[in-house]
Amino acid sequence: MSGDDISLVQRIQQVFERFDKDGGGSLDRQEMQLVFKTLCPNFSSKEISRFMGELDRGGDGAVSNTEFLEWIKAGSPAAEEVYKVILKETGDAMSARVREVFQRFDSDGGGYLDKDELSRVFRTLNSDFTFKDIEALCKELDRGGDGKVSHKEFLHWLKKGTELAQAVSKAILRETGEAREERIKKAFQAYDATGDGSLNIEELRQTLKVLGSFSEDEVRKVCADLDKSKDGEVDFHEFTSWIKSGTGPPAAMKAKAILAPSDSDGLEAVYYNFCGAGHSDMDGKSFKKLCQDCELMDKRLDLTGVDLIFADNRVKPRGQNRIDFLQFESALELLAEKKGVAKAEIRKDMVLQGGPKVAKSTSVPVIPANRKPKENLRQISQKRILSIIKRPANEPKGQETWRKDVDNKELWKVFGLDNAAGRTLKRIYSGTEVGAVSPVSAQRSLRRTPTAEMMMVGKAHSDGLVLGPKGAFSLEGCRLPTPVSYAS
Repeated sequence: MSGDDISLVQRIQQVFERFDKDGGGSLDRQEMQLVFKTLCPNFSSKEISRFMGELDRGGDGAVSNTEFLEWIKAGSPAAEEVYKVILKETGDAMSARVREVFQRFDSDGGGYLDKDELSRVFRTLNSDFTFKDIEALCKELDRGGDGKVSHKEFLHWLKKGTELAQAVSKAILRETGEAREERIKKAFQAYDATGDGSLNIEELRQTLKVLGSFSEDEVRKVCADLDKSKDGEVDFHEFTSWIKSGTGPPAAMKAKAILAPSDSDGLEAVYYNFCGAGHSDMDGKSFKKLCQDCELMDKRLDLTGVDLIFADNRVKPRGQNRIDFLQFESALELLAEKKGVAKAEIRKDMVLQGGPKVAKSTSVPVIPANRKPKENLRQISQKRILSIIKRPANEPKGQETWRKDVDNKELWKVFGLDNAAGRTLKRIYSGTEVGAVSPVSAQRSLRRTPTAEMMMVGKAHSDGLVLGPKGAFSLEGCRLPTPVSYAS
C-alpha cells in the first residue's frame, strides 16, 4: 500500500471515529446518512440512498472501513467530492480540529452548538474567560442571529484572526488531535491492569462502585453505554470513541469526566465527585461542602456568602435548586471575585482536593447483652404515672396500692429533745419515756438548719404548739398528733 493509501486509510478512520456512535467499527445506514449530510450537505436523500447501495456490498446494512475505502478509490463523481471534503476535514487541518470540538460538545448531535454548548467550549478551552468574554464571543460567532453556530460559522470566525479568535485557535490545537488522543490513552492504560489492551466490563463495574460517586443505577447505565457490543470487553478503540462522544445519558457524561480526568484539567471530575451518587448536578448543600472541604472559607467568604453565590441569577435561574457543570463554572467566577483572587487559584484548590473529605467515624458505646441500659428519670416518672393510671378500681381510701406509709418514729428529731414537742413525739411513736436532757445534748439539738427550723414552726402551729422566747417550744393545750402519711 502506497503512502497516499496509508494516509487515506488514516483519514477514513478519523471519519469513522467521529460518526461511529456505538463504537462498533462500522457505520450503519443512519450513521452514513449523517456522514454525507455533514460532509456534503448538497447531496439529496435519494443520492445518499444510492451511495449506500454502492457502499454496502455485503448487504448487511453496515459499511466497513474497507468498503468505504474501495468506494472512494473507485473514483465516481460523488466519491471524488467526498474525498475532497475528507482531505479538508481530516488530518491536522483546523477544520478537522473544529469538527472534533463539535463532536465533543454538541450534546444533542444536531450539528450546531447553542449558547450553552458554546459557553462550555470556551470555558474548557480557556478557563480564564469571564462572563463578558463569553457573551462577546457568542455574539461574534452567531452571525445568523439564530442562537446557534454551525461548523462553517465557527471556522469562518477563527480565520478572521481577531485577538480572541487567535486565543481560541491556540487552545483548540492544544486540546484536540494527537494531544487529546495521548491523554485518553493514558487514562485507558490506568484501567488496563493486565496490559492486554482490553478492559473487562465487570472489573470496570466494580471500579465505578468503589469510587463511591455512582449509584447502582448509574453504574448499570454507564456499563451499558460503554459496552455497546455486549461482549463484556472494551478495547481502546471503543473506549476512545466513547470518551470523545458528546452524547449519552447524564451518568455516562459523569463517568467520562471521572474515568478520564486528564481529558481536561480535572475540575469536571471534582464537580461530579461532590454531586454524590445518583446525581449529575449539584445542590446548595454539596456546593457549600465543596467550599468548606477545599478550605475556601475566610474573612471575605463565609457560609452566607456561599449561599448568596449559589442563588445568584448569574449562576442559575430563580427557583432552580441544582446547578450543572456550566453553571458551576459561573459560580467559581463569583467565588474568585468575592475572595479577590484569580479564578485559576480557585480551580487549583479544587482539583488538588479531588473529592469530599471523609468524616471521621465516632465510636458508639455498646451496652453488653446481659446488662440493661439505665433508665433516666423521665422513664421512671412515666412508669410511675402509668402504674397509678392502671391501679385497681374501688380501693379503700388511704390504702391505695400506690401509697406508701411513712414511719414517724424518727419525727421527734426534727424538734429535738430540748422541748416538749420533741419529747412528746418520741414518747408517742417510740413508746419510751424521755428523761431530762443533758446541756450538751440540748445544745446539739439546737443546731437546726433553716429548713428544719421552718418545718418545726409549721408543725408546731399545726399541733397547737407555741414558739416561746429564744426559740423554745411550749406545749399549750395541744392534742396528740395523728400518724402522718406521705404519698411516695
